[in-house]
Amino acid sequence: MSYCFILKIRRFLLLASVLVPTLSTMADVQPMRVVGTNSRMSPFTYSPGATNTAFWQRTPHKLGGPVAEIDIAFMNWAVGYSGEVINSSDVTISYAWLERDSDGQIVPLTFDGEREVVLLGGVAEPYYMADPVDSSVWTGGTPQRDEVFWLHVKGSVPATDGKACLGVYATYSGSKFLFYDPANDPGTVDTAGAVPNITGKNQRTNGLAVMFGGRFTGPGYLSVIGLGDSILHGSGDATNPTPVISGSGFLDRAALDSDGENAVGMLSLARHGESANTFVNSHAMREVFLPFANVVVEEYGTNDIGSNGTGDADVIYTRLQAIWQLARDAGVEKVLRTKLMPRTTSASGNWTSLADQTPNNGWGEGGERDQLNAHLETALSQGLIDVLVDTLTPVADPTDDHYWVTTGANDYATKDGTHPNGQGYALAAVPLRAAFEAILAANETLSYLDWSDAIDWGAEDSSPEADPNHDGVSNWFAYALDLPPLDNLAGKTATFSTDSDTADGPWLTFDFRTNQLATGIQYSVLRSEDLLPSSWTALSPDGVNVIEETLQADPDGDGSAALKRWRVKVSGATPCFLKLQADET
Repeated sequence: MSYCFILKIRRFLLLASVLVPTLSTMADVQPMRVVGTNSRMSPFTYSPGATNTAFWQRTPHKLGGPVAEIDIAFMNWAVGYSGEVINSSDVTISYAWLERDSDGQIVPLTFDGEREVVLLGGVAEPYYMADPVDSSVWTGGTPQRDEVFWLHVKGSVPATDGKACLGVYATYSGSKFLFYDPANDPGTVDTAGAVPNITGKNQRTNGLAVMFGGRFTGPGYLSVIGLGDSILHGSGDATNPTPVISGSGFLDRAALDSDGENAVGMLSLARHGESANTFVNSHAMREVFLPFANVVVEEYGTNDIGSNGTGDADVIYTRLQAIWQLARDAGVEKVLRTKLMPRTTSASGNWTSLADQTPNNGWGEGGERDQLNAHLETALSQGLIDVLVDTLTPVADPTDDHYWVTTGANDYATKDGTHPNGQGYALAAVPLRAAFEAILAANETLSYLDWSDAIDWGAEDSSPEADPNHDGVSNWFAYALDLPPLDNLAGKTATFSTDSDTADGPWLTFDFRTNQLATGIQYSVLRSEDLLPSSWTALSPDGVNVIEETLQADPDGDGSAALKRWRVKVSGATPCFLKLQADET
């Protein structure tokens, strides 16, 4: 099935006086979000000493959706065991740049137009945001979901009491974070590829604390922030397998599907050793980041109950409710809570079987853990949380969920009885990933039949080919453009204008709507000079002669449609006919 309408332009110069709305007045800018994986705050500060004061970072970040711009935020604070701590040391970023993995293109980062920025010590500044990197600067086109961008940062800390807040993982193949003597600096900046081997280097497993943020081109993508303790942080996940470009732990592992694709933007604000009580009493810096998420995953409770089971489930539950409300107040749309896992000791020290384990006080049947998990069920039924993620069942013994699952092998799911190991985290990531995909699916596609069923047709013909009100627009095209089929759509389906002011023109602009939720549609713009059936040629945006833009990512405010603009270069008096075609796939 294929439907089209034709936009006919015979003489470009005759239309030069048409008023063209500017991008600045028409664009519907998406909110700032977490858009990349491997975004982390710092759980500690590190002092390199008086000699190795220079640093160089290269870390990978996979996009969770197509982006209109990238915004990188650097942090100069950490979370200690008693709460948030401002770094007492300045951290100077001398040069920072992005490297697109697909083609090696380099784009420098600036701060208010300058390359250098100082993250001030002793100042409670939640983040230092680099200037936006608009996606028009990338010669390979708008960055898409699952693309990898490498963040490079070169800078220094003072020789006396210099410290840096380290957060993002620098353990993936090709990534690196080095402290080194500035006298040994190779002097290179804005380069692609691996960090060079520098004499006398001190290599760390974490880079600076960073949020890889930006703005998606449209709605429908997840931006997740994790709040929790060492279990959400990923302590004990020493394997950090090479395919997992997002980091370690079940939160980061869930940022990718089982094939390592379909990434979700993720920022971990979890800290090992923290409790819900600590967060409630010290969260000013982290609270600032909550509006950058539309999903929060919260996991506190293990340290609140404690290894001896002295925590009170009712008190803990009250604290959790305060955290959920904080997220709601920040505009977070979905609050996901995870179930508490087992906590046991092992007679052999190897967790080889159920008989080899003993639940800690408060972690056995009817204990504080069970009481808190029961509270979470209540929270779900009352709408205080949106999803209760069952991270318990995959890691627990199938006959008794107070014990870790075992296979007879040493340390199958845990090595210490409190934290999962790499295998345990992989198991726990599965239900969390399923929860992410369920949220996406709830806002995803709708077929022609779904769309048609939601319309009161009365006695009118609802078939795709029909045009019940005789306005020249078929029901199929109304579906493709996300417009009401029984309204008079004549002249409302697309607009065109000329643009002689934009560089490299003159241009013919062709604006039309697309149904962002529709399934089974392939949109094409075709061009002809004579209208002969054999002369139509499909155009492909190349960034030079044909440019595709999103004027409004959500013109109706419900995420169902987008307003697109195709800018086609024209010349002289050559006739030009454009056709929008919507094919059923």
